Amino acid sequence: MARMRTATQQLSATVLAGIISMSAAHAARADSVEIFAAGSLRATVGELAQEAHSTFNIDVQASFGGSGLMRERIEKGAKPDLFLSADLGSPRKLEAAGRTVVPVIAFARNRMCIVSRPEAKVTAANLIDRLLAPEIRVKTSTPIVDPAGDYAWAIFDRIEAMRPGAGATLKAKAQALMKVSATPATPNQSAMAALFAAHQIDLAITYCSGVPALSKEVPRLANLVIPPALDPHPVDGVAVLSARPEVMRLVLLLLSEKGQAIIERAGLVPIASVPRMQP
Repeated sequence: MARMRTATQQLSATVLAGIISMSAAHAARADSVEIFAAGSLRATVGELAQEAHSTFNIDVQASFGGSGLMRERIEKGAKPDLFLSADLGSPRKLEAAGRTVVPVIAFARNRMCIVSRPEAKVTAANLIDRLLAPEIRVKTSTPIVDPAGDYAWAIFDRIEAMRPGAGATLKAKAQALMKVSATPATPNQSAMAALFAAHQIDLAITYCSGVPALSKEVPRLANLVIPPALDPHPVDGVAVLSARPEVMRLVLLLLSEKGQAIIERAGLVPIASVPRMQP
């Protein structure tokens, strides 16, 4: 918490200095901020961009992908203003390399969910047994490339601690399906929905924030939040790569009550909540 407060204080000081130095002519035109973001943050960034344009006259240019892949693009020379990651590890690597202008900031939490076919009969009580069942095909994202894969592996490690040998079995099952794919039935169908629709997987470990959209594509899927004993506690972090005032405004918007409400509407968990005032 002390580290988070220090980051916020440094960020606020930079913003104030930038605001004071801005000319009226500069403020009158629309500024552009480039964001690299995790695919799981698409809804968050979309609404944040709308709010930034209407409130600050800032145009957001966003690119999405696995957090590990987006970080690698930055390491290879790409120069976005902000990097919104589905984990803290990728932004911290950029911080360690001297690429950030303030320390990495946590801005949201997520949860991991089990999405499965009803026939898999997965419950909180039998989850480990069903994951290990030979007939159940388990899909995860790829570790390192996508933090969702890292979080899935963390779940397997917790299972390993409870049942020696089970974690290695689950990782082998997931790796066997790592490259499985299915042709989408429509241009807008997600890769995960296509796999379920093609009956190529029985169960997936994914972000809870993405479950509502997936459930609309494949209505009969069952959903289970990962039990507390297996919870890897996902945290999303932002690496601030430019000190331009409009960039700092966007970060402060993300951390504000309005920004945290955007995060909540996107299915994420606000990093901090403030009791609402009664009228």
